[in-house]
Amino acid sequence: MFIRKEEFNEVKIIPSILVYILLSFGVSFILLFVNREVLNNNANAVQVIIDFSFILFLFYKLGVNLTKIQNLINDYLRKINIKEIIDVVFTQIVISFGTTLLILGMICLINIDTANSLNNAGEDVFTNTIASFILTVISAPILEELFFRVVLFKRISKFFNVYIGMILSSLLFGVLHMELAIVGAVIFGFANCILYLKYRNILIPMTVHFLNNFLVSIPTFLSSDSGASSDVELLSQSDASAYLILGAIVFIIGMILFIRFIVKNRKYIESDAFDNKTYNFNKLL
Repeated sequence: MFIRKEEFNEVKIIPSILVYILLSFGVSFILLFVNREVLNNNANAVQVIIDFSFILFLFYKLGVNLTKIQNLINDYLRKINIKEIIDVVFTQIVISFGTTLLILGMICLINIDTANSLNNAGEDVFTNTIASFILTVISAPILEELFFRVVLFKRISKFFNVYIGMILSSLLFGVLHMELAIVGAVIFGFANCILYLKYRNILIPMTVHFLNNFLVSIPTFLSSDSGASSDVELLSQSDASAYLILGAIVFIIGMILFIRFIVKNRKYIESDAFDNKTYNFNKLL
């Protein structure tokens, strides 16, 4: 069956994963051969190269062109709801903060050294501010929304149904963000799946992703620029109760907001949402 020129192509999951793995090894091998120091000292910059190479591959496989991008942008400008985007981002940040406090509190009770190690894990991540900003705020939202929503969520939903597609793609999205805020990442995946179904335009979830990553990255970038001391106050056993109580309160508030979002948009979650005969989903990305 031929796909009309105005439609986007389907992209298969396994070949996409294999291409990403090959790109990762290929770029790393080339840099290792050319200059080992570049590879060792610029991990974020190397990851940016890999990510943008994979984004170009997805663009090619999806059949992206200037006309389709223009149609996508015009549709985006007609549909965008700034208030809803801010609400989703706020909910994600609240849930992530709550789960981080809860997990830290529980680990404090078990092993205080592990808790301090996890709490300080992010201190050495951003070794290059510019590359980190591009990686976190630009390439990650584009790549992850294209892969997890357009490829993974869509393909799984077509093979099974939207509910399984939403669950599996969001869980895998959370696993990719294996950190203290993993629960928040899974819920974020669910929210962006719903937004994708509601608006039929991947630029809406991308906007949410851009804004979320930008806001949560600001403290790190500011501390990096200020040259402030990297000394961090260590957690103690006495912090556990406070973390657990505060974390539970914040998490419950976030979940109430998330459930309200689901109830408000439940009509857009349809089991046959990717039936192109019904929805013509491929006309927009």
